[in-house]
Amino acid sequence: MIRNEPVLTDEKKLAIIKELRLIDDAFFAVCFDKDTELTGWMLRIILERDDLTVTEVKTQYSIKGLGGHSVILDALATDQEGRLYNIEVQKPDEGAIPRRARFYGGLIDSAFLKKGQKYKDLCETYVIFITENDVLGDNMPVYHIERTIQENGKRFDDGLHIVYVNASHTDSTPLGMLMHDFMCYDPKEMNYHQLSTKTDYFKNEKGEQHMCQLLEEYIDYYKDRIAEAETRTAEAEMRTAQAEARTAQIEAQIAKAEERTAQMETKVINEKNQIALRLVKKGFTIEESAETTGLPVEEVKKLAQQMM
Repeated sequence: MIRNEPVLTDEKKLAIIKELRLIDDAFFAVCFDKDTELTGWMLRIILERDDLTVTEVKTQYSIKGLGGHSVILDALATDQEGRLYNIEVQKPDEGAIPRRARFYGGLIDSAFLKKGQKYKDLCETYVIFITENDVLGDNMPVYHIERTIQENGKRFDDGLHIVYVNASHTDSTPLGMLMHDFMCYDPKEMNYHQLSTKTDYFKNEKGEQHMCQLLEEYIDYYKDRIAEAETRTAEAEMRTAQAEARTAQIEAQIAKAEERTAQMETKVINEKNQIALRLVKKGFTIEESAETTGLPVEEVKKLAQQMM
């Protein structure tokens, strides 16, 4: 497929950069990549914990699924106890459905449980969605999801923790102020200097070159993904067309077989009719002729009447 690709001028790139917020995954990835201090500070606010120290953080972390379904995590952090934190910033609501959180948790488990390790060695994992809207719809600033045993209400401690942070809920609490900053276009309007300093760097002349390069990389990346998707679609359409052609051939063969069967049935009936007529002519009764040929008595009577 031939495309007329839009030209992304430097002016357009800079305009896009000015409109980026931390709720945008590309900008979030730039600001938090390899910054263990900033990531740890953010997690301590979200999880309301003071005992958390992040030792490693990677953004745009790729994990290949066992069934071929790969994902790119917005950020994956590790703390001093070996716990894993997957942080996803999500603008469209459909990108933060509960089953996606389930899938990400399982995918992280499969990637980090090494050969020879036991299930009890699975580390604790946090899947955290920071969503632009209140995806779960109960007007809460944050939702902590834990599995429980229905019969007694006790916690089912499988080590997976799912957290939804509602970025539309901004107030004077530490989490509310953090979400306010995630939704800000202008670093000067942010509450926390940790975020305003970092975002200001990537929005001014010092960081613009890096951001412009990143935008180009994102455009190329999504172009490749679109091309791959179009190729898969074309292949699927070809397979569908081949399947339809085979179905048409099979249907034609069935129709021919049915036609031959109908012809054979007609031939058999005609032969039975001829035999029944010959038997009647030789003096057999209607009933005897019908019993011999397997024809109904009424049918043999009609044939005998036509012969008279």
